[in-house]
Order: sequence, then C-alpha cells, then structure tokens
Amino acid sequence: MTPEILIVFIILAGAIFLFASEIIRMDLTALLVLVALYLAGLVEAAQALSGFSNPAVVTIWAMFILSAGLTRTGVSSLLGAQVLRLAHKGETRLVAALMSITALLSSFMNNTAIAAMFLPITLEISRRTKQAPSRLLLPMAYGSLLGGLVLLVGTSSNLVVRDVMRETGYTPLGIFDFAPGGLVILLLSVLYMALLGRRFLPARQTPQALSAADNADDGGHAQYGLEERLATLVLPEDSPLAGTTLVESRIGRALGLNILGIQRKNGRRAPAESNAILEAGDRLLVLGRLERIDEISQKPMFFVENKRLAIEHLLTGHVGLSEFEVTPDSVFAGKSLSELGLRKRHEVNVLAIRQGEIVRRTNLQDLSLNPGDFLLIQGAVEQIEHFKDQPGYHRLTMKDAAGYHLEERLLSIRIPVGSALIGRTLAETRLGAAYGLAVLRILRGQQELFMPKPDLPLQAGDLLVVGGRPLDIEVLKGLQGLKVERQAKADLAALENGPTQIVEVMLPPHSGLAGKTLRDLNFREKYGISVLAVWRGERSYRSDLGNFALQHGDALLCYGDQEKLKNLARERDFVVLKMELQEKPRLKKAPLAALVMAGVIISAMFFGLPISIAAIAGCVLMVLSGALSMDEAYQGIDWRTIFVIAAMLPLGIAMQQTGAAALLGGLVIDTLGGYGASTVLAGLMVLTVLVTQFIPGAAAAVIMTPVALNAAQGMEIAPQAFVLGIAYALAASFLSPVAHINLMVMSPGGYRSSDYIRHGLPIVLIVIAVSVLLLPVLFPY
Repeated sequence: MTPEILIVFIILAGAIFLFASEIIRMDLTALLVLVALYLAGLVEAAQALSGFSNPAVVTIWAMFILSAGLTRTGVSSLLGAQVLRLAHKGETRLVAALMSITALLSSFMNNTAIAAMFLPITLEISRRTKQAPSRLLLPMAYGSLLGGLVLLVGTSSNLVVRDVMRETGYTPLGIFDFAPGGLVILLLSVLYMALLGRRFLPARQTPQALSAADNADDGGHAQYGLEERLATLVLPEDSPLAGTTLVESRIGRALGLNILGIQRKNGRRAPAESNAILEAGDRLLVLGRLERIDEISQKPMFFVENKRLAIEHLLTGHVGLSEFEVTPDSVFAGKSLSELGLRKRHEVNVLAIRQGEIVRRTNLQDLSLNPGDFLLIQGAVEQIEHFKDQPGYHRLTMKDAAGYHLEERLLSIRIPVGSALIGRTLAETRLGAAYGLAVLRILRGQQELFMPKPDLPLQAGDLLVVGGRPLDIEVLKGLQGLKVERQAKADLAALENGPTQIVEVMLPPHSGLAGKTLRDLNFREKYGISVLAVWRGERSYRSDLGNFALQHGDALLCYGDQEKLKNLARERDFVVLKMELQEKPRLKKAPLAALVMAGVIISAMFFGLPISIAAIAGCVLMVLSGALSMDEAYQGIDWRTIFVIAAMLPLGIAMQQTGAAALLGGLVIDTLGGYGASTVLAGLMVLTVLVTQFIPGAAAAVIMTPVALNAAQGMEIAPQAFVLGIAYALAASFLSPVAHINLMVMSPGGYRSSDYIRHGLPIVLIVIAVSVLLLPVLFPY
C-alpha cells in the first residue's frame, strides 16, 4: 500500500465517520473531503472543482427543476387521485396501486417530492378506510424508492454511476438500460408486499390531527395527550393583565403555555393573536404544563423592594460599561441577542439598544439588530475589551451613560422563603426569557455577586438587582392572580369550528429548519399558527415547545386559520398533511409539462442529445411555458444534494489515480473471485447496501462504482452487470430511516427502526437475487 492510498483511505474513513455521526452537515463534510484531497496533493485544482461542472451534477439539478414543474402542474396529483378511488377496493389492491403509481412517478421525478406529495393522499386513504396509517405509508415509501431502479434519471446515484463509467473510459449506461431488471424487481416487490408483506405490517394508531380522525370516538388529539395539558385561565375583574396585549401579558412565554383561544365575558370568541387586548373576565383556553401556574399562584416568587436604584449599582472597580455600533458587515447584523448568546459566550450583559432616537432597555432578547444600532454592554473590564475592534467602541462613564436612562429600568427584588425559585439556577428560573428581567447583580448576605453566571442557584433572602420595567412586575402579579379551570375537553373539540383547523405538519428531509427552535423561527408571529405538540419517534412533546429544537421527520400538530395553513403549505420547508390545504396545481399546464418531460427523454434517447443538455432545455421550456416560475425553479433544487455530489466526485478521481479502487477491487476478487463472477456481484451489492446505511447514496456511488469497475477489470469481464448491480443496491435504501423517504413516514406511521429491517430486508433480498440471476443474462460477462 502506497502512502497516497493510505491518505485516501484516511480521508474516506473520516468522511464515513462524519456522514454517519452527523457531527456536521453532510454538505460541509463533502466540502471538507474536497479540500483535504487537494491539500494532500491527490487531485489537481481543476479536478477538485470538476464536480461543479460535471454533466451528472448538471443533469441532477435540472431534473430537480423538471420534477418541480411536474409537481406544480399537478401531473402526479392526477395519478394520486386515481389511487383515492381504490380506497374501498381492498388492502391488497390498494397496496399494489400505491406502490406501482409512486414507483412510476419516481422513475422520472424526484422520489422525495413524490413521497411528500403522497403523504397527505395516503393519510386521507387511511382516514376513509379507517385503517392505521402504518399499514399504507411504508408500502408508499418503498414504491417511491423502487422507482429509482427503472430509469437512468430515477435517482441522482444512477447518474453518478453512469458518469463514473464515462470518466473511466467505459461506454456509459443508457436511459433504459436500467428498465429490464428494474421492472422485474418492481413487479416482484409489489407482489410480495401486496400478497404477503402487508400481512406483517404494524397496525399502530399513530397521532392524527382532529380532521384526520373525525370518525374516532375520542378524536386524534387524545393520542397526543393534549387533554391532560389543557385548561382554561380566567382573568379576575381586578387583574393587572387587563388592558395588556397577549404578548405583553407573557402568559405564553412565562408559563410555557400555548394560548389557543379567548372567550370574552359576554361569550364572544376572539382569536389568540399576539396583539389581542386582554379584558377582565376573559377566559383563555391554554395548553401546556399546568404545574407552572400552580407554582406562581400558591406562593409569591419574589417581592419588589425598591423600584428605583442608582446606576452605580451596575459598576464596580472591575465592572464597566461600553458602547459599540452594529455595521452592515458586522456579525451582529440581522441577528437577535438570543441567537448571539453574548452573556453565555462572552459573559456580558446588553443593557440597552439605541436605534436612532429610540432607546430600548427591556425585552431585548428577541429584538433583531440592524445596521446603525448601538449596543450598551456591561461586564468585567477584560470581557468587554473583547469588543474593542467593533466600530464605534468606547468605554462609558456613569455620566456618558446618562442618555440611556438606565435608572428607570433598575429594580430590586428579593427572593422570599418558600419561593418556587429557591434552589433553581438563574437559567432555570427563566427570569430573562419568561419575564423580561435581566439579573445584573445579586446581594447575598455580605457577599456581592456581579455578573452572576446562569448556573448559580438562588437562595432564600437573595436580593437581585435586575433590569426591567415596573410593568413587568405588574405582569407577574397578574400571572399570580390567574384562576385555573382544568376541565376543558369540550372546548378543544370546538376549536375546529369555523375557519380554524388542527392539522399535522411534517418537517421534510430537505427542510433547512432542522436544529432551529420555534422561537428562533418566530413561528407564531411569522405564520400566525400555534404549534400544540410535536411528535418525534414514539412520543409526543407538549411543553416548552418554543425552545424545542426541530429535527427532520418531526410532525408538528398545528392550530390556526385555514388560510394561514394554506400559506404554510406553500413553504418548501414544511409538508402540510391534509389534502384540501395543499396549494392548487396549475392543471391547465399539466399536459404541456408532461410533454416537456417526454421530450427530454426522447431527445436524449433517439436523437443523441446529451442528457444534461436535454434536461436544461426542458427546464427552460418549463419556465417559458408558465408551468414554473424562475423562483420556483431555484426553490425546487435540493442544493445540499448538489453540493454533496459535486464535492465528493473528486474522491472517485483520487481513488482511481492512486490505485485505491484497484486495491479494493482486488480484495473483493481475492475473497469471492473463486466462487464466480455472480458471487462477486452479490458481494459488491451487499457491501453497497451496508455502506448506504452510513452515507448518502450519491456519495456511496462515488466510492463503490470505481471498486466495481476495477473488480470487473481484474476478472477480465464486461463491467455493465457489476455497475448496474451497484446502482440497484444504491437505490435499495429500505433498511433504516437514514433514507430521506423512510424518515418522512416514520412519525406519521409510528414506525420503529426495527420495522424497516423487518419489512425492508425481504425487498433487499429480491433486489440482490434478481440482479444476480438476471443481469448476467441481460449483460453477459
């Protein structure tokens, strides 16, 4: 083994580890591989960047656009409507139809888009037939995956395999070379699932929105466990909260509650909008952990000792004040203080933000910073000096800071015996996030604690110097005076009367929102929709959802106005799982979109036009014809996939040039070659299936295709059967939720990881068996 081969294997092992562990994003991992290959001298600069102009990569992004055009014009939804007609024709026919139609569509469209489109269709069929969604969603997902075995353009990995063949001097596979073996695999898989496999599918009653379970006795919300977290809050006649807006009352943020509706004293109902004015006697239907209400209503959390303090309380010998400006190129521009985490990262407090003539001193955490804003920070001198390179930075004296009028926002509060805050850390008290109070200093007996850390537990008798408004204290008093009525079951069912609905919304694998919280997204303010619960894996989450980091595959139970839910359905980052809320397709353009797609395939197959050029021409026609706008075309591209493939292609070049691929191919021959070429083919396919459990299929294609080509060369046989076997194995992602499509149906179907192994393994065996028996006949060695 040469040093170059060793370096390739080290880079390869690192890539597999990063892909599998997801420590960093997969597209960033691929870019790291590209940089490492060049720095190690394994590829030239032109080779390192060649993936971004590679015909396969161009074809892939063009196919994303063509797929978006077919989806937007309703070509696939027309076929989906035919499946709905089979809803009462028996489970066998239904499973067969679902798998066949999704496979047909995904043979020339993006399979993730097909799965996203058929999710609400399949759930609607489940509702009509009163079957558990778990009986239908997995066959639908497997059908979408099987379509990738039928045509060259079925999956991105097929195009990568073809391009690797071309780059190494072999005649590349044609558009329909996949079809004979792929159709046999599809037929046998559909027969297996429809006649035998469906009998072993789980029948789990997974959570459904009310509208998707309207024939159930208890409503789908019971499976989310909403009833046990539902209550009515009543504002007393003398409540300090009367006259405040819903946002100012802090009922939602301070208590971690979702406010679903408001009923006025006269019986009239009002929407729970952020700017709604509360009135004495209002009854608020809320969802969340009710023990938080009990905590503040039973005993006072703290007392206000002094409403005015001097600014000197903010300064000591080692604590100072500084000011700096936010510029357009600053890292602060466009971000909120909660996103920047200045207190956690730099141990400084932001006391005020000056925006022109306006000085803001409270509720700063979620305020977006703009160029021209000035930040007033407090902290230890050595900490605030970290900001000295910021434009306009300078230290302030007490006189300089007078213009901020900080003394108007300084309060002194004491923690009494029996307070619910005793023993909790500052972070756990949520005084800042919940009540808008920034703790600047703590007096504990003879001890003074400046800039207390978030993990500091509070004690009885502590005196806290905080930044806040008297209104914030009045709000707290109002929260402590709320009356709680826990019997609210009948009210929840009434939520769907009129224009409001409760529906499930999926976070699809291509969403860019994974890792962000609902608070980061300003979800309620941006979309006007409340998230009641989140279903992940096998359980629901109902508390403190604002700080709940989202993941791909999460199902959000959303409540809101029907028109706002329709607007949400237009967002690429969400899939609304209710058919009537989906955006209406441009059906008049459907024939034209189908004709464009057919023209792309025909021109590439019969007129010798390169598939990449034909696909680009199809994209142009899609936009010019009005089937798709240019903005929709850009949105239809999964740029993460494009970057992964383009950045990983140089790894295949390095494996070929260094001899790493030849070495691996030789190991395969040494291990299995004595048993014949078909055994080697089976071994390569099994290895490929295992590799795809850890890394994306397109990246696995870059690794496994050179190995298969070198194995065929070492055995002195034609490589087509080996390469097609690799392509089929790459598409056979049936064994785990790693595949995007499998992840999409996991929450709605209530599936466990073991379900994918139990039901996917027979289909994987069908793929391998058909390949080993049929491919040598179709493409002789």
